[in-house]
Amino acid sequence: MVMAESILVIVLCVVLLVFLVLAIVSAVIVIGILRNLKRISQRAEETTENLSGMLISMGKGLGPMAVSAVVEAIFSRFKGKKAKSKVNKEEE
Repeated sequence: MVMAESILVIVLCVVLLVFLVLAIVSAVIVIGILRNLKRISQRAEETTENLSGMLISMGKGLGPMAVSAVVEAIFSRFKGKKAKSKVNKEEE
């Protein structure tokens, strides 16, 4: 029996060693994947911050541009009416 027990102990030690090596390798792979995910999430945060800053600056610039477009439209309407009235006066 001593021989059978020794063989079983050796087999169990080898199996446990294989599982230990597999656990270490898988832990290293998982750590690498987590580092990549962290890097990706940081880039996504930077991108969203850049986009929000860009949109805020565009919003600040678009407000006055919209007002100037409205003012230009009003002036062009009055200018068009004045030009039409001058043409009508010249025809008379």
